[in-house]
Parts: sequence; C-alpha cells; structure tokens
Amino acid sequence: MTFPGLDRIEALARNLDSWQRELAGKMTELEDSSAEGMSDSGLVRVTAAADGTIVSTEVNARAMRLDSYTLAEEFTAAAKRAQEAAAARVRELVGEVMADAPGGGGVMADAPGGDRPAEARRPAAGSQLPDDRPDWY
Repeated sequence: MTFPGLDRIEALARNLDSWQRELAGKMTELEDSSAEGMSDSGLVRVTAAADGTIVSTEVNARAMRLDSYTLAEEFTAAAKRAQEAAAARVRELVGEVMADAPGGGGVMADAPGGDRPAEARRPAAGSQLPDDRPDWY
C-alpha cells in the first residue's frame, strides 16, 4: 500500500537540513545587520540594529547652529527612519527564509490571512471577539 503524501514528507525531510543551515546563516546576517536613517537636512545620521535599538548617532558640526527643538526633530526623524529601515530589512530576510522553507511557497502564504498585515487580522482595540468576549480576555 502506498501513501500519497509519503513522497512529499520524504522530500521535506531531505530538504530540512539545508533549510536549517540557510536559516542559521540568515539569523547571523540578521544579528549583524543594521540600518541608517538620516534627517531631512542631512545633519543627523542614526544607525539602528535589526531589533530597532539605536547603536550610533552622528551629528554634523553645522547642526550645532540649530535650536534645541529643531535638533530634537532632526534626531527623531533620523531615528525613525533608521528603525523603519531596520524593520524592512528584517521583513526582507524573514521573507527570503519563509519563501525557501520546506514545502515551498512560504509558510505564511498558506495561513489564514497570510497575505494581510497582522493589524488587519486582529480585532480592533475595544472590539468584541466573535463569541462576544472582550479582546483582553
């Protein structure tokens, strides 16, 4: 007796080792990655790690001519851009790994709502779940 899914399971098992090695490499790449963000004026540059932690800042000497409010805005804009770029890099690397996952097509593509952002799949704050439980339940 043959089982229709057995060939697929065997193929998945054969590919699992190479996928795990690729995943480890991507994780290392992710841990070592960072992203930069620059203010509109170009006077402030911020570097963020993959987890969004600010790891360095650079301030052009001309920025010292700015008032404190404007300088704070410059730092905020540069930091936000650095963190957004770092998050985009994380999404890119995770997408590459998931697309190459055993079984192909990506794991999340098969999940309900996998093609929508997480916010679109969650009930809105304060809304009721289908069984009328509050969302904090």
